[in-house]
Amino acid sequence: MMHRLRHRLRSPRHDGAALVVAMLLTALGAAVAAQMLSPLAGWLAREQRARDTQASYTLADAATAWAQTVLAADARLGPVDHLGELWATPLPPTPVEGGTLEGRISDLQANFNLNSIAPQGIANAANMAVARALFADAGVPAQLVDALADAIDRDDVTIDGQSERQRYGRALRNAPLRDYADLLEVPGFTASHVQALAALTVILPEATPINLNTAPPRVLALALPAMPRDVFERLLARRTQQPFSNVSDVATLIGQPLPEGVFGVGSRYFGVEAVIRFAHVAHRLQLRIARPPQGRTSVISRLITNAA
Repeated sequence: MMHRLRHRLRSPRHDGAALVVAMLLTALGAAVAAQMLSPLAGWLAREQRARDTQASYTLADAATAWAQTVLAADARLGPVDHLGELWATPLPPTPVEGGTLEGRISDLQANFNLNSIAPQGIANAANMAVARALFADAGVPAQLVDALADAIDRDDVTIDGQSERQRYGRALRNAPLRDYADLLEVPGFTASHVQALAALTVILPEATPINLNTAPPRVLALALPAMPRDVFERLLARRTQQPFSNVSDVATLIGQPLPEGVFGVGSRYFGVEAVIRFAHVAHRLQLRIARPPQGRTSVISRLITNAA
């Protein structure tokens, strides 16, 4: 009988059952281990992301201080700003501890400032003429320049002497633009108009001249429509070799006076864009910096977003 019992215990059926139980216990152990490790892995990932996020924001603060220092140092060299200066040299992707930083400073006065249509709340005919050329090139109806001037100037009378309520059915803002969203409050402007103008213009807190040393050729060509092509090419070549130190130098070169208040050779407003990358985060830093002729540089806007 004992012989039969031992034989029964060693049967393949019992061996197979033992194997199944062993496999079940192994799977159960693996599942328990996975459940224990999964929260740990998630915690580690969150900790690493939090660490990189903090490092990225710290580096953004350092980049802000660097840009202000560079622009302040440049101001001490004189009132002329051009693309051969240190501030205009882009920073290529540069290794930092655990990540990289790249960025550039740009002259915001290289483009036409929409608030220049009405400096100090008074419509300016010369700047309105430049705006009409820019609007037409961007596919925006040029007559909207008059509506914009009415919205920015400080009175409630239109360019042709009517009351704003009579012309537009309501009073306009009668204050400088703060951003492009304000354009949508001006009668006649659409979202597509705003998008088209953003490529050729800028909105700054006050009226500013176009910097002749930094303006893109397209903007200069539209702002100086009567200039012959060969003279325009000579202007571009000259500023590359030797930046203009004053507006009268340009007038002498092209053989015609320039409208007063439209152009300059120095800038007070600059933009900064930097991309900061770490293993678990990537951020884009965007700044606007004001640099008054007398006084310290200051950050007037700062935005940090996720970068692709």
